[in-house]
Amino acid sequence: MQVLDTSISDMLLEAITEEISMGRVDLDKLERALVYVDRIAEGRNPVNNTPYQEDSVLDDPNVIRCMFFIKEVLTEVKNNNGFIGRVNKSTKKNFPVDTLASFSYLEDKTITKFVAQLNEAVDENEYQKLSYKVITDWLKENRYLQEMQDVQIGKRVTLSTEKGNEAGITHSLQTSMSGTSYYRVIYNREAQEFLVNMLPEILGAEQVGEECRTADDLF
Repeated sequence: MQVLDTSISDMLLEAITEEISMGRVDLDKLERALVYVDRIAEGRNPVNNTPYQEDSVLDDPNVIRCMFFIKEVLTEVKNNNGFIGRVNKSTKKNFPVDTLASFSYLEDKTITKFVAQLNEAVDENEYQKLSYKVITDWLKENRYLQEMQDVQIGKRVTLSTEKGNEAGITHSLQTSMSGTSYYRVIYNREAQEFLVNMLPEILGAEQVGEECRTADDLF
């Protein structure tokens, strides 16, 4: 098993944490950190941008999920002009559903990689990026996905339902490099095109819910 080169982790750590005590991150270092994290999340060596070997620790699904999460956090910091902490509510426009017209199926993907592809068409300086959680929450509410306690793994997991299977969403039990069992949920072409068609409705429901929550906060 290969291990993550300490020089890479040191560079990531430096890019993310230096000057954090001042309440603002150096934007140049933040950009570099985003490049590294994005490459790791997409299955590439962060330094030379080449595909890493299949037995690399970076191929562990937990690492990949963490990289996508870190990418979202760093992107938010970047959008806040490098400032950390609460800022005034974003004035960015909602995710532009018109960009969905340019969607083109590439390959079967997990939900994080599918959403990452959709966000590539978005100008992050003007629009909010799409969050995969909005989609998975809707899929659970509409019984395409289900959350349940798995006895074998010993924790709660998210799995596709029979309805989800019919829509092209499937799950399979996998084993990570560290020997940990987990379920991988994959979306095929049919599932991705279904979600692209449903996203205007999904996002519309989410925006209505957000408006209701904002109204409740006023009383």
